[in-house]
Amino acid sequence: MRVESVRLETATYEVAGTPVIDVSGEIDVYSAPELKSAINKAIDSGAANLIVDLADVGYMDSSGFGILLGATKRLRPKGGRINLVGCGEGIERMLRITGMDTVFGLFPNVEGAVDSLEQE
Repeated sequence: MRVESVRLETATYEVAGTPVIDVSGEIDVYSAPELKSAINKAIDSGAANLIVDLADVGYMDSSGFGILLGATKRLRPKGGRINLVGCGEGIERMLRITGMDTVFGLFPNVEGAVDSLEQE
């Protein structure tokens, strides 16, 4: 049986000095390494906070949630956090069910996520 994975693409840019990782596609066990690589690259470059834009992500399984939690564990000692932007209904529901909505900031747009970080 051949499994076709929807391609995952990431692009990183900065807003007010904070890396924004723009993600599109589906995050599953096959595509999650692409997300992990983008997040690790941003953290390794010295970022204390991250914004992950999931507006163009249609699906995310537990591997994606695990990567986000792992990144949070790396950022917390620096006083940092991850803000998620544009979570679809399914992703936001899973965040609420698992209690992870208290771990990440959830915002409708990048501007709100940046404003939240600047107010801390």
